[in-house]
Amino acid sequence: MNKKKTVSVATAPPTQLERAVPIAEHTLRHFEETALRVREKLAEGSPSPANALASLNAFTDGAAVRRVGENSDQLRRALVALLAEPAFSRVVAQDEDGARRFVFVSRAIPHRTPSDGSIAVGYHLPFGRIAALPIGGTILGPGSQTFTVLEKSTLYAKEAGGIWDSLNTFVEGEDFAAFTVVSLRELLRGLGVTEEELDILEAALASDRAAAVVFEGRKRDVITRMALRDLKVLDEYQDEIFRLPIDTRLVILGPPGTGKTTTLIKRLGQKINLESLPEEERDVIGATTSGEAQHETSWLMFTPTTLLRRYVKEAFAKELIPAPDERIQTWDDYRRELARNRFRVLRSAAGGGSFVMKDALSSLLPETVAAQRAWFEDFEAWQLGLFWGDLKTNADILAADGAADTKRLGTRLREALPSSVSGPHPGALISIAALADELQALIGGLKRKTDEAVSSAARQALRADAGFLDALVSFIGTLTESDDNEDLDDEDEEESRQIKVGREAAVEALYRALRAKARAVASGRSLGKQSRNGRLADWFGDRSLTQNALRTIGTDLLLQTAARRFLNAERRLVDGVGTRYRRFRRERQTEGHWYRRDPIAATDLHPLEVDLILLAILNSARTLLADRRIARGYAQGRHVALAPIASLNRTQILVDEATDFSPVQLACMAALCDPAARSFVACGDFNQRITEWGTRSDEELKWVFPDFDVRSVNITYRHSRQLNELARAIALLSSPDVPEAQLPQRVNNDGFDPVLGVKLGDRLACASWLKDRIVEIERLSDEVPSIAILVSDEEEVIPMAVALNDALMSSNIRAVPCPFGEMAGQENDVRVFDVRHIKGLEFEAVFFLGIDRLAQRQPDLFEKYLYVGATRAAMYLGLTTGDDHLPTKVAMLEGRFGKQWL
Repeated sequence: MNKKKTVSVATAPPTQLERAVPIAEHTLRHFEETALRVREKLAEGSPSPANALASLNAFTDGAAVRRVGENSDQLRRALVALLAEPAFSRVVAQDEDGARRFVFVSRAIPHRTPSDGSIAVGYHLPFGRIAALPIGGTILGPGSQTFTVLEKSTLYAKEAGGIWDSLNTFVEGEDFAAFTVVSLRELLRGLGVTEEELDILEAALASDRAAAVVFEGRKRDVITRMALRDLKVLDEYQDEIFRLPIDTRLVILGPPGTGKTTTLIKRLGQKINLESLPEEERDVIGATTSGEAQHETSWLMFTPTTLLRRYVKEAFAKELIPAPDERIQTWDDYRRELARNRFRVLRSAAGGGSFVMKDALSSLLPETVAAQRAWFEDFEAWQLGLFWGDLKTNADILAADGAADTKRLGTRLREALPSSVSGPHPGALISIAALADELQALIGGLKRKTDEAVSSAARQALRADAGFLDALVSFIGTLTESDDNEDLDDEDEEESRQIKVGREAAVEALYRALRAKARAVASGRSLGKQSRNGRLADWFGDRSLTQNALRTIGTDLLLQTAARRFLNAERRLVDGVGTRYRRFRRERQTEGHWYRRDPIAATDLHPLEVDLILLAILNSARTLLADRRIARGYAQGRHVALAPIASLNRTQILVDEATDFSPVQLACMAALCDPAARSFVACGDFNQRITEWGTRSDEELKWVFPDFDVRSVNITYRHSRQLNELARAIALLSSPDVPEAQLPQRVNNDGFDPVLGVKLGDRLACASWLKDRIVEIERLSDEVPSIAILVSDEEEVIPMAVALNDALMSSNIRAVPCPFGEMAGQENDVRVFDVRHIKGLEFEAVFFLGIDRLAQRQPDLFEKYLYVGATRAAMYLGLTTGDDHLPTKVAMLEGRFGKQWL
């Protein structure tokens, strides 16, 4: 009997269209169900913790649920976010039992578990990392089972009139080529899915319409508005970076468009949500000054420009991070706030500091700007040496006095002083503070004697001349504030040096001058002839005080001064930094070190000098607060001098474009970290440093934190192949070892060669050339995408915008100026910027004008500026020059440029 042969029939693998349909059906049902449930919850009003707990996703950790329930504002933000974007990733995974599991990942913690048995999870939660894993990647999931990723869809949810869709959905899997679905809704319409299957669909359309919305590979997005790129999902490596423990010191380095800022923002989004964090990280947070109660607001981010700050703030909103202006700062603004209002280094109408910050001040040698670490270390050692040396001198004065009590006190103070003059020495300050009562008693007795002697001299002068007071007031009215280099030796006198007209103010000024003269006589020196005290003392003459009387008063005043140096020594350590800096600068300028030899007004400071003073203040205070004895006393209400610094502590400090900040500025920011967490995250690119003082190397970064974890990212999501190759060629001009930026896989990265306009030094001719190129872009893109015109001088912004606006009028396109980086115009307007203000931003098209003038104005930073300007462009880049060729430094790049795009 013949057996029948079994014939196996090969089954053709599903087509892209056949794979796309179930993805579309499942995704849109999830969107609709999630939105319906969220609307129901929002309609209930502010949910109580108990009600919130009852309906939150069962997969969410129980402790996390409790914390979300305790914060109805946070819950509401999560609900609103889910309503706007129910999910951004759909993952098909296989568990250990071989079952296929479907996972939807969203920015916010999902409201409820999907009714079809799928898993819904927030991206910040540990299992949310599944969205970042590659095909074949594994992760521990529900039930402690290992999940293996089989398929992923990146979703771009959109809702209009109650109809949900996902645009440009990108699908990839283990056994098929990746593809893009332009519109899930159009796909289902094209296949004629019935109303019973999906509630709202049109009648059947031709199947070829559905096929037209599916194509192989990934569609590149056209940039139509100014914004930071919204990367829904980080790659596996960046995902690992943003999940590093909160008490990490981290630097993310990489070329433009690699998602550095996005990684930083997503990290903050995860770290401020306690429900996203493991117990170990919550323990760290619990030990900080802010604790868990204020953790969500205990962070501060620095950006180099106000324009970037605006767009960073928008990106925070997408990640559900409340970001008021005070939490996103430029260093220029924050420096002024600290120096003027917090530490009283800079002068204000309310009194305080004596310095004036002047941006254009030429006080520093060029080599000082490039060697700020050594400059600061020199000043720090010098000023601490002066502080402790001064205390030793004054202890010796007290110990040498004839009075036994004074001598004994001086000896004890001398013994309390440290043997080394480097460092703040908390233990020495604690020992000195223990002698405060004895110091107060000594000072009080001496002050009564000197006050009586000085006021008696004034009374005698008045008795001898009835017009004495009027004459005194009249003379003081002729005095002006002097900028002489005389330092105040009587730091104990707290009165303002501002001269006020009036008898009481005049008498106080006279007393101050007489005390200064008495000290000078007792110490064997003379007052400055042009100082206010010197002029006023000369005017008073020897009306009622002999030299012997002055010497006696002066000796008692010197003892008072010596004793006062020890009262509130920790305040003097911190508050006296500015005064000590003035003396340091004068000494080093005389030596020809760090400073130009040209005269510098004693009250004037360059901003980098202000940074130096601030870091010295912050370092000393931070060292004191790190001492457990002082920290304990501060918590009990003592050590109030440290309160202005302690109140600055933040659990998390973040810095964008870190290489534009100097090592000293970064160290100031680092000093703001709460000592319990020391959480500091920065990102940047050495090739994009466009400040002379910016950080130049890993070595300079590690001066800030020696244990910095430096991570590099190198996949650029911004540029076309042509512009990526040009960017690398520019970077190689100044950094021969720069790593090569990689383009994302499965994306059509081909674009257009950059174009070069020559002999365009005339503004009108340049505007005409720009108009032709912009029209070409509109024809190629079927719209006017985001376009930026970059100039190398602020003075060119408005004139260039006016000329270009006139040239574009016939095309009904508007050009608008953005002076000083301020935002203006609408999204489809062409905007004109000074290149210094556009760090961190991206545009579909960029035109960088007058690079020949840039090469002349910025010879040292020319390549950096060119690199920054050129890398703002994603697809179209144009350069212009007034010559008939590129500047010599970049002449070898000319072969990469065309003349036009059409």
